[in-house]
Amino acid sequence: MTKRDLSKRDIVATAAVLAVVLGPLAAFSLGQRFADEETLARAEAGGKNYEPPDLYPDSSFGLPELTGATADTTVRDVTADAALFDDYHRAVDDSGFGDVLEGPGPFTVFVPIDGAFARLNDGQRDELFADKDKLVQLLSDHVVRGRLSATDLLQLRQVDTIAGRTVPIDRAGSAMSFGSADIIKTNLVAGNGVVHFVDGLNL
Repeated sequence: MTKRDLSKRDIVATAAVLAVVLGPLAAFSLGQRFADEETLARAEAGGKNYEPPDLYPDSSFGLPELTGATADTTVRDVTADAALFDDYHRAVDDSGFGDVLEGPGPFTVFVPIDGAFARLNDGQRDELFADKDKLVQLLSDHVVRGRLSATDLLQLRQVDTIAGRTVPIDRAGSAMSFGSADIIKTNLVAGNGVVHFVDGLNL
């Protein structure tokens, strides 16, 4: 075999080796480029369709899904037939706050039982029910935007009411409080929110 033939064979062999070694790399590089372009295209498409989350998350962890007629109930309906909330019903009716409780929500409402109002002396009670603005302020300070279950509340240190007040959420063992009031019953679900019962007023 001549020197020229040997040189040609070496070139062919080298080219074959390079093809074997570099072929997958080239294919990987090309595939990666197209994959990156596809990923970018998806990201851009996703960005165009992206909607920012609501300011008030509606997590409702552990709450049942309502269907049928129950899905049309409101947080006002939860206590409508319970005598334990006569003072709360009166406050809602006298102030016109029912329009809020029957709105689209979602709301988390901390409803005071009658015993909470009973802690007021006669002068405080008369003054409260004689002033519509004070009633609205009081009721608003017991409503939070979003649907927060008891489990959700356990993850929080505080909540902001629709009146703009920040109320601490405290835990001691199995007990939980909303401001100065203990939460005594939780997770009563309505179509536009959830209700928790409390034994005190946050004035």
